[in-house]
Amino acid sequence: MSAKYEVTEKNKVLITVDVEPEKFEAALNRSFERNRKKFKIKGFRDGKAPRKMVEQVYGIGAFYDGAFQHLVPQEYEAAVKELNIVPVSEPDYSIVEVEGNSKLVFTASVFVKPEVKLGEYKGIEIKRISTEVTDGDVDAELKRLAEEDYRLEPVEGRPAKDGDSVLIDYAGAVDGVAFEGGTAEGQNLVLGSGSFIPGFEDQIVGHNVGDEFVVNVTFPEEYHAADLAGKAAEFKVVLHDIKEKVIPEINDDFAAEKSEFETLAEYREDLKKKLAEKKEKDAKRDTENELIAKAAENAEIDIPECMFDNAVENMLENYRRQISNYGIKFEDYLKMTGNDIESVKEQIRPNAERQVREQLVLEAIAETENLKASDEQIEERLREMATMYKADYDEMVKNLSDESKEFIASDLKPMLAIDFLVANAKYVD
Repeated sequence: MSAKYEVTEKNKVLITVDVEPEKFEAALNRSFERNRKKFKIKGFRDGKAPRKMVEQVYGIGAFYDGAFQHLVPQEYEAAVKELNIVPVSEPDYSIVEVEGNSKLVFTASVFVKPEVKLGEYKGIEIKRISTEVTDGDVDAELKRLAEEDYRLEPVEGRPAKDGDSVLIDYAGAVDGVAFEGGTAEGQNLVLGSGSFIPGFEDQIVGHNVGDEFVVNVTFPEEYHAADLAGKAAEFKVVLHDIKEKVIPEINDDFAAEKSEFETLAEYREDLKKKLAEKKEKDAKRDTENELIAKAAENAEIDIPECMFDNAVENMLENYRRQISNYGIKFEDYLKMTGNDIESVKEQIRPNAERQVREQLVLEAIAETENLKASDEQIEERLREMATMYKADYDEMVKNLSDESKEFIASDLKPMLAIDFLVANAKYVD
């Protein structure tokens, strides 16, 4: 095989491949063997006619499609490797020349990874994030935990107020006509939660158990049901029950119930330690993200649109999987949220574009600084993979190809670049 390429436009090349005659002949023969039963030759049972006889009747071109289907992608991959090209799109193939079984020349038009002109990435100035944990932080965490541990108790002698949990029946109508989804019995509702149409919950406040009353609201202009958007509605409501949140007192008993400690003082110390660990982790993440964003902002890259499109599709597929994990069909989820595929793509595209740009910059930093993963880092990643796929580590390493090892080492480069940015930043308090 001989291969060459020429740049046809920004970040796009045309690869020309001249396939070796022996490989072309082998591919033709493979195509014949796979399809020989399709050829009908008088005097021969199906699939028993020799290739030369089939060629005389049908012509050698009858084998071309099958040969191209197998051979062209294979030779393209070899050419990409030989020419040291990094494609970022699917190739567009074209057969340029074909003669009998001795000559095959094809081209592949493909977008390639763009050049990155790095700006400032060493010595980026960044504010140091405090990881100090104060008594106030611990108090706030205790309050949050106590509020999560609330219980509901029946209300006596007072009307409903914000924060109460009420049990209601309601029947809604627009212009005196009931509408789908506008009627329910035994509906629980937390007042002030914003779960219902704006204004609905406010009009329950002040009513007592047993009250029957009317709530008047107007549906938002952007309401997901177009036939109700912007329309005035009347709901007949019956209030059956009112319960209020009771937050437990924060004391030794609370500490013993929520932890392995018997006193609040011990529990506070443990919470302080855990909050410090979380703050350090959050500070590390936020610092890294800010450094990556600044390095990416300082770089110059002309990124092909196909890279953004691919990133959007990948993020959309991940989104689908997340929704399906909740037992919801993605199409049903779109209907529930009033979205469609295109609107979801628009929402995730800015994030996809940012990720593509930052990934390219991190890879460029790793190459510029000649950053390479250590054996220990590669081993750590392999052990993570073994755990993730529930595989035996030793068996997995034994069957790992050199190409796979190279891919893992390359996949670690962005992480090494992040460590480099952190180590070389200028921190100010």
